[in-house]
Amino acid sequence: MEKEENIIEQYELLIYKIAKKFYNVELSDLFQAGCIGLIKANRNYRTDANTNFMSFAYKYIFGEMYELAGKSRDIKLNKEYLKLFKLIESARSFLTQKLNKIPTLTDICLYLEIEESLASDVILLTGQMISLDYEYESLNNEAKIVDMIGTEENTFDQILVNDSMEILEPLEQSIIDYRYFQDLTQSETANILGINQVKVSRLEKSSMKKMKEYIAA
Repeated sequence: MEKEENIIEQYELLIYKIAKKFYNVELSDLFQAGCIGLIKANRNYRTDANTNFMSFAYKYIFGEMYELAGKSRDIKLNKEYLKLFKLIESARSFLTQKLNKIPTLTDICLYLEIEESLASDVILLTGQMISLDYEYESLNNEAKIVDMIGTEENTFDQILVNDSMEILEPLEQSIIDYRYFQDLTQSETANILGINQVKVSRLEKSSMKKMKEYIAA
């Protein structure tokens, strides 16, 4: 095990990277929680474990920050927010089929007759909380977390993703929708769109590249 006075300095960047996932909590408080998690991980880690220390520590650091954030939430998820979030997602799916493209937030709000600012708040708040809750549950179910390490963000902001999809052609939008929003395989997507799987794979890769370049710009 590393000495506790050295372990924090060595993994300081990891702590800050994980802290970026959270909101409505002071960064200094998150850092302290992360340090506690890191020390716990260091004390419990065994060199003969089947995972490397960074992946092992991630679970402890995230867990401490999650518990802190849970106590610090100014706005709790309530039934009305969840209900509205589900309505927005249902409207998004319906309008995608009707318009043959991913609808903008404005399209969704006009359809539901709600204020765009309210919808934006619901998407951001509810989406972030659900994402954190899902990751916490996954970590506690011992899901693989190697892919979480070393990436700036694990999920894009929903609104930004929608905006980036606007630059795609209709066929590209449909492929991304089926693959990532409806969780269909490339074969299933190809059958629905009447094209071959090779074309789906090629357009999926090129579309994702366009979206990432748009978001990074």
